[in-house]
Formats: sequence, structure tokens, C-alpha cells
Amino acid sequence: MKKRGMLQQQVFYYILGAVMISLIFFFGYQQIVKLTGLNEQANFIRFKTDFQDAVSDIYYKNPGSTAIYSLTSTNKPLLLSRDVKEVCFEKENNQFRVKADSEYFTSFIVENLVPRDNQDGYCIKTANSRLSFTLENKVVNGKIFVEIR
Repeated sequence: MKKRGMLQQQVFYYILGAVMISLIFFFGYQQIVKLTGLNEQANFIRFKTDFQDAVSDIYYKNPGSTAIYSLTSTNKPLLLSRDVKEVCFEKENNQFRVKADSEYFTSFIVENLVPRDNQDGYCIKTANSRLSFTLENKVVNGKIFVEIR
């Protein structure tokens, strides 16, 4: 009789072990998903501040000054979330709003920015989660703008 009780006890331990391992995997997966989302949000915040700093830097330089953000220039392209395919600049109340097709990307307004040829909307495609672009300081009707192309 002792053997039968020990066998039932062993089965209970195996079942308990399987349940514990599955719970560890389940909660571990949830934490990995949360960390990935947090990383993507950090990428957006870094992009937003880097982009605004780049526009401000060119705005305060001499008219005609340009800054190229590409893999071959000294200014490297700005990093984005992995799911961003393009970044768009849309006119809103004489300002331009920066938007993207990502759940982690919250649109924001950048002051003194105008797209190429002062269009109402302009989009730039990303490559490998990087945005390459050129900023140029321009004076139009006595007002300074930063053109993106």
C-alpha cells in the first residue's frame, strides 16, 4: 500500500511542476511583451527629441545652412520603432504635425518646419527603422523656416 500512495504523490508533483513551468512561461512572455513595448516607446521619445533638436539647430544657423541625416553623412539617420514604414508631415493651423503609422508613435508639432516646396503634406519612407532626410535653413518673406526634404 505504501507504493500506491507514493505513486499518487509523484503524479501530483509532476502535475504541480508542469503547472508551475507553464505559469513561469506565461508570465515571462507577458513581461517580454511589456519590455518590447517600453523599448518602442523609448525609441519614439528619442526620435522626437532628436528631431526637434535637429530642426532647432538648423533654425539658428545662417540661411542656406543644411544638415543631411543619412548613413553616409556625419549626421546619422534617426532611429524609429520597427513598425514605422513612413513619417508624414501634415499642415495643421499653419504648423506641421509629424505623424507615423505606428501604435507607439504619437503625433507632435514641430515649430518652424515646412516640407519641401511648402506642400500641405509630405511623407518620407523609412529604411530599416531609420529616417533619412535633409534640413535646410530658408528665409521666405523675411521669415526663417527649416525645410525638410
